[in-house]
Amino acid sequence: MPLETGDYFLSATNPVANVDQRDLERLAMRLFERPDVKAARARAEIMWRRVADRLMPADQMALFDDHVSDYCFKCTLVAANTDANHPRVLRVYSEGTRWFGHKVPGAKWGGDNPNNAYRIIPVAAGGRYEVTGQRQVEPSTYVTFQLVGNSTTSATLASLEQLDMEIGGDGRYTLTLDDMPSEGRRNHLQIPQGTLYLFIRDSMGDWGRQQPDALRVRRLDPPSRTPLTDDELAATAIRNILSDVFYAYYAQRLFFNGPQMMTTPEGAGSVGGLVTQQGSLGHFTLREDEAVIITANAAGATYRDIVLHDLWLRSLPNRDNQISLTNAQMAPDADGRFTYVLSIADPGVHNWLDPCGLHDVLILHRWQGFPDPDAGPPTIESRKVAFAELGGALPPGIARITPEQRRAQIARRQAEYDRRFAVD
Repeated sequence: MPLETGDYFLSATNPVANVDQRDLERLAMRLFERPDVKAARARAEIMWRRVADRLMPADQMALFDDHVSDYCFKCTLVAANTDANHPRVLRVYSEGTRWFGHKVPGAKWGGDNPNNAYRIIPVAAGGRYEVTGQRQVEPSTYVTFQLVGNSTTSATLASLEQLDMEIGGDGRYTLTLDDMPSEGRRNHLQIPQGTLYLFIRDSMGDWGRQQPDALRVRRLDPPSRTPLTDDELAATAIRNILSDVFYAYYAQRLFFNGPQMMTTPEGAGSVGGLVTQQGSLGHFTLREDEAVIITANAAGATYRDIVLHDLWLRSLPNRDNQISLTNAQMAPDADGRFTYVLSIADPGVHNWLDPCGLHDVLILHRWQGFPDPDAGPPTIESRKVAFAELGGALPPGIARITPEQRRAQIARRQAEYDRRFAVD
């Protein structure tokens, strides 16, 4: 059903276009331009440069300023919504764009999934909260709720999958959060000491139809103080900017620890990822005359995707380039598996992964939700071949595509991507 626009939702079709999102983005942009926050940004730039300027190739160093801006604005955006006494809902880790009459900077970092809507709600032990949700007509493929204890949203303290919750026939639900155990309540999370945020992931396989849940939050018990001031929020932003460098660098280095091939799928929870996710990592250096062939199975997963990142671990420009494919976008091989081709030139296959001219990329393949225990575990394999020999190296029955079909594929991608920032 269409959202009722008015005092909160600003779009009948896009749940993320709401008053909280608009106001918190504007607050974060104001904090971002403060002299003290700018000074922290300059220090973070030095920290990053000291460990990277002789490590990174020239085409990656050309992205350095954008990377530092994304990283620092991510830290500031998270800080802007850190008041658990006065909680609001905020989408984070997104590509920059112009909407709501302002141009919001990018906030991509840490292996961000451009097929997710990541949102945070500040909560704290001792408080009582109620989150109301509304599944959309075409809902997200996979939704998780996690309580996290740090500003990088990587320390999971409790987790709840939406598929285990009670959802009304109209798609509505209420999630409660407080100090009490669930005691059989399916829509409840107990808040441990040290909790900073409720972290929500909506994974969307079909960009053209699906939208994330419409969420609102209220604190049920009286706040213990007035809202945090700009000075207090700026102090948190500065702390995030200076301290989160270390985890961001650690996450980046995970992809460098191995040969140039996709790793065996394993759980992501131990390194700060989704606790119910299986993932495979890859780092490839690619010449103009080379290609990488990657073949994976579906493993019965509810949601899957494969995403390209630069060496700073930011997803590549996603609207105009096929840098990612979800289970709804990828085409199967004749044998039911899925083969992707990473190459600088278009190889004429449906599942092309476009590195946007970069010769070094990081790759993350995700499997989420395993309802069928008999489907078998995730598997993946990869190999590098000469681009001129690609035709003979590909498996039989791989989906091909013409230049005209590629243009239509990208045009569809652009139109579907723009729904994320639609405001009626």
